[in-house]
Amino acid sequence: MRLVVLGLSLSSAWGNGHAVTFRALLSAFAARGHEILFLERETPWYAAHRDLSDPDYCRLAFYSDLRDLDRYGEAVRGADAVMVGSYVPDGIEVGRWVRRTAKGVVAFYDIDTPVTLARLAQGECDYLAAGQIPDYDVYFSFTGGPTLARLEQELDSPAARALYCSADPATYRPQQAEKRWDLSYLGTYSVDRQPTLERLLLEPARRLPGRRFVVAGPQYPDDIAWPANVERIDHLPPAEHSTFYAASRFTLNVTRADMRAAGHSPSIRLFEAASCGCPIISDTWPGLETLFTPGEEIILAETGDAVVDALSRPAAAVQAMGEAARRRLLSQHTPSHRAQTLERELIAAMRAKTKDRPMKSISDSQTILVAGGAGFLGSHLCDRLLADGHHVVCLDNLQTGDLVNLESAMKQSRFEFVRHDVVEPLPERIVERKFDRIYDLACAASPPQYQQDPEHTMLTCVLGVSHMLKLAEKTGARLLLTSTSEVYGDPEVHPQPETYRGNVNPIGPRACYDEGKRAAESLVFDYDRAGRSDVRVARIFNTYGPRLSAADGRVVSNLITQALADAPITIYGDGEQSRSFCYVDDMISGLIALMEHEGPQPGPINLGNPVELSVSELVRLILDLTGSGSEIEHGPLPIDDPRRRRPDIGKAEAVLGWRPTTALEDGLRRTIDWFDADRRPLRGEQPALIA
Repeated sequence: MRLVVLGLSLSSAWGNGHAVTFRALLSAFAARGHEILFLERETPWYAAHRDLSDPDYCRLAFYSDLRDLDRYGEAVRGADAVMVGSYVPDGIEVGRWVRRTAKGVVAFYDIDTPVTLARLAQGECDYLAAGQIPDYDVYFSFTGGPTLARLEQELDSPAARALYCSADPATYRPQQAEKRWDLSYLGTYSVDRQPTLERLLLEPARRLPGRRFVVAGPQYPDDIAWPANVERIDHLPPAEHSTFYAASRFTLNVTRADMRAAGHSPSIRLFEAASCGCPIISDTWPGLETLFTPGEEIILAETGDAVVDALSRPAAAVQAMGEAARRRLLSQHTPSHRAQTLERELIAAMRAKTKDRPMKSISDSQTILVAGGAGFLGSHLCDRLLADGHHVVCLDNLQTGDLVNLESAMKQSRFEFVRHDVVEPLPERIVERKFDRIYDLACAASPPQYQQDPEHTMLTCVLGVSHMLKLAEKTGARLLLTSTSEVYGDPEVHPQPETYRGNVNPIGPRACYDEGKRAAESLVFDYDRAGRSDVRVARIFNTYGPRLSAADGRVVSNLITQALADAPITIYGDGEQSRSFCYVDDMISGLIALMEHEGPQPGPINLGNPVELSVSELVRLILDLTGSGSEIEHGPLPIDDPRRRRPDIGKAEAVLGWRPTTALEDGLRRTIDWFDADRRPLRGEQPALIA
């Protein structure tokens, strides 16, 4: 990918977090094989404080004014993607120039989204106009959570995506150093942050004259009354941050007022300190608990009393907290994780742009039917399609699906729920609808579920698919069938390519599903050959993630629930049977990429993770991530259970440009966190029932 970035600064980290953020993100992005040009406006302030002039991961170039940008017009026109950052001088005009010039995807990267939104509301934003937001194909935001929905629903962003900052563990790492300060703070002066700094650092400093404190950062007014035990450092270069954190027993994280109110707005200092293993005391805001676990990886404080109490904690407990925060950062918050997000979302925007589906308003969206949409995969698909601006109708009999999975979807006016079993003729109000796309995920997918009523499983695979195909033929919709790796049975070819015809027992207890899906594929391709419907077929391999049912009998959900309960872990057989596990977000991206693939019929396509591991290895990883003390028990291997299963995804890579990007440990940690959280009852608006 060729990426051009127009940002506030890459060359100077003096008094801004933009340079540090861009350095980490773009270095990791380049490491994934991409070519980057960074264009920076030449300004006296940053020129006088430049600490990077020739990065080895991208080309850095300077321009003097708007007219001088024309020198880089050819590079912008030839780029696959162009990203404009917040606070760029003359950013509104820069954005307009980019929009006129670029041929590829155009994105905006906002490092202070709540501040931006507040300025837009007051008509005082000089780097972004509200009318420009629909013209940016992707709006990358330092702030996640409800702010993303606001950007899409109120300001017509085609796609608002969280792209948090991060810290490079190779640069920010634990060091041995004498503890000079009990509590440190690193940050540029800000009027709205100062009251919190007063409450959480200066007040405790006055109360604890025997303790030592430090505030590092520029632009603090001369009239601040610093207590005698508070040291001041006017500027701390990034190269000295690790040493600074190493010399701190605790460090303080303070969030700007607008970001604190919006929530889901982590600062770069939060991740830097965690990467260095420095224990963190932070002000509180919604969403912080999704990044670090309060009480275990971070201390939350609203008052000086809470800070004073924290400073009295035993050294061993303090060190353990810092180490836990670093482990969390390594698993979820490195530049590599952010670069994966950037790559994935830019590719998604490229596909949308190529297919002339800019999603700039609801009127441009598609109407999509998702059969089986209340299930594990189906509900994630509904959420993604809604986020992309589509109108989604979910069809589900709730045999294995759950309305709790649709809690978020039900709050959107573009979502409708219909309770119906696809084995039965479709209701008139579905048959009469015009659909652009139909995703057929309507079948129980785990052995205990589909073996519970094998006749219904077979009928769902055949009769249900027949009903979906007839609807697709009538309405002119493209249909995607979610088939399964079970069509390969207990494979004699490894890994399994789409050309392998399988080794299935047609009369075994799994045949209702295995042979049912094989029959469904036959029916789908018969329709395609006859020109009756435009179809796609995905052969899905083991998938896991949040919303897996604890009772569905899949190996990941079984192991996690047993480990969290410290119950005996059950391994069937010797545990050497292998599987390949794909995180749900990656799978949904693959399904959408296949559905939107244009051109000749690609045939069935494997979607899964090609990284293979044994069940025993999976058990050890889950025990380590959960800290469980569960004992291991062995049971007999189920009949016809495959010994090896791993997809050959060469076709998916060649045809769709798709491969999974979520590391197993990262995905398992998110899944474990979901299973470990208290399940909330379904609430909010009721779905619009149309049958």
